[in-house]
Amino acid sequence: MTKTPRTSGPAAHRTRIEHRAPTRGRASAAGYATMVLGGMMLVVAFAFAGHYMGQNAIAHNAEPGETLDNQAAPSSNILAKGSLIPGADSLDSVNKASLAQQVVTGTGKGDLVEMQQQVVKVVPAAVNLTEDAEEPGSSTLALAPTPAKVQQVIMLERSTVAKRAKTAKSKEAQKAIAQRRSQQAEENCLARAVYFEARSESDLGQLAVAKVILNRVKDPEYPKTICGVVYQGSGRRNSCQFSFACDGLPDDVRSAQSWAHAKKIARQAIAGDAQVAAISTATNYHADYVKPKWAKSMKRLIKIGRHIFYEDS
Repeated sequence: MTKTPRTSGPAAHRTRIEHRAPTRGRASAAGYATMVLGGMMLVVAFAFAGHYMGQNAIAHNAEPGETLDNQAAPSSNILAKGSLIPGADSLDSVNKASLAQQVVTGTGKGDLVEMQQQVVKVVPAAVNLTEDAEEPGSSTLALAPTPAKVQQVIMLERSTVAKRAKTAKSKEAQKAIAQRRSQQAEENCLARAVYFEARSESDLGQLAVAKVILNRVKDPEYPKTICGVVYQGSGRRNSCQFSFACDGLPDDVRSAQSWAHAKKIARQAIAGDAQVAAISTATNYHADYVKPKWAKSMKRLIKIGRHIFYEDS
């Protein structure tokens, strides 16, 4: 057996260091590998955790009218508090039940709510004759009328008043015209009776004939108008009250002077300007050269000229 000579001093110490150097280098490499492996595992863990959290945090867009039964509801393992959630329900069941009642009303983000707009109708404060009934649910804001609108209303009112006044005047005028025509017709009828019955008599005699006709108008047994009294029974020959109305002869006026005087007497009699007390109640008369049968049943009043006047007995 050969023994290795033992060395002492600096040379021996250097030899021991050279023998230890390979062992320390292997230990350092093993430590670095462990640190790298731990870092990679940490990165993988963060990546996995981030992916998991991202999956649970995905926002879901829903279509109009779609219910949220199939949407992911927040989950929790916290037990429900008895003062807030009925019974022993968990937040899982409560959240799912609340989400099931939600309905998407429009497209877009789920946190936006479409507000219902209120219709506001603005009308002038002046009365609008053509205004339609307001729609249910609408409100009205009264505004001051514009000067043009005020002027338009004023002109409309003036026009309406003018039309009414014109209509009233027209009616009054028509009424006056009709009344005047009626008066002229009554005056002409009385003048014709005076002309054909008594134009040869005196003014008193002519006025007495006119008075008989006017008294008959007031009597209920005779017509209510002068023309009605003068031409009563004229439809049959010799059946009238005054002979000229049914004698078959034409009623032609041959003397303009006598006709003008007869009209004057008729106007005086109608106006009541001339009064004859003796014949105030006379309703009949006849010429003195005839003797009618009806005269025996009546009371004789007076004879004026060629006429004898009577009243009912």
